[in-house]
Amino acid sequence: MFFNVRYLIAGAFSRTIPIFEAISRYKGNARIVVYDGINKCKWNGGRINRDVVYSETTMKYYYSKDVGIALTFTNNNIDLDDVVGNHLLEKFHRAGNAIILVNNDLREYIKKNYPRYELIYSITGMGTLNIPLQDSDIQIYKRLESAYDWIVPRFEHVFDKRADELDRTKWEVMVNDTCVWKCKRFDEHFKAIAMENTLGNAYSEEIEECWIAGFNPDIDSKQKSMDIDIEHIEKLKALGVQSFKIIGRELDDDTYAGELKRYLI
Repeated sequence: MFFNVRYLIAGAFSRTIPIFEAISRYKGNARIVVYDGINKCKWNGGRINRDVVYSETTMKYYYSKDVGIALTFTNNNIDLDDVVGNHLLEKFHRAGNAIILVNNDLREYIKKNYPRYELIYSITGMGTLNIPLQDSDIQIYKRLESAYDWIVPRFEHVFDKRADELDRTKWEVMVNDTCVWKCKRFDEHFKAIAMENTLGNAYSEEIEECWIAGFNPDIDSKQKSMDIDIEHIEKLKALGVQSFKIIGRELDDDTYAGELKRYLI
């Protein structure tokens, strides 16, 4: 079946109620992949580990709807012998599923041992790039294009003039990223989250919500959010973007249902 767009949707196992409802109502021509950080795996990143585990029943539902599942292995601190990580790689290894990651050793390990996965480079690994794009950043993106199936770019680069030099068909653009423009603590923030998962620490609002080092979005950024409206999504499609990422694992079900209605339904 031909798909003219792809959606990566957060909360595969933590936000099943709004996701199931959205999938049942969606009538468009899209490929859908849902993602989550599960089983308190030390490889997880992006969010600090919660008590979220996979469900066989939920997996069967997604597969019956031709919905893929992606795992958020976006921690750069990877022990390839981790028991939980390897169990999850075995459990979800099938065509249509994906791994979101930033660690090169893990990428090579998956390509060799679990070749059916699609590989997505996470925005959490984008902390050292310039805004706007410079020659060195263009080369980084091009290296990633050759190594991954999909790349989540920094939001600030999505409409950058020099993005025409890149392969936008590989982009997976976050549409409702609630970070701030040119965040000064972008890299620090995600490294702090990754370390919490490496150490097995409990959820910390101070770290995950990026209040580290007294961060204040009203002071540190002139733009408070980076959401993309439907009009600009259509413009990105015209430029060649085929995949869009809807975040929301930290939201309650009602709020997230509103986000899915806004972008998907």
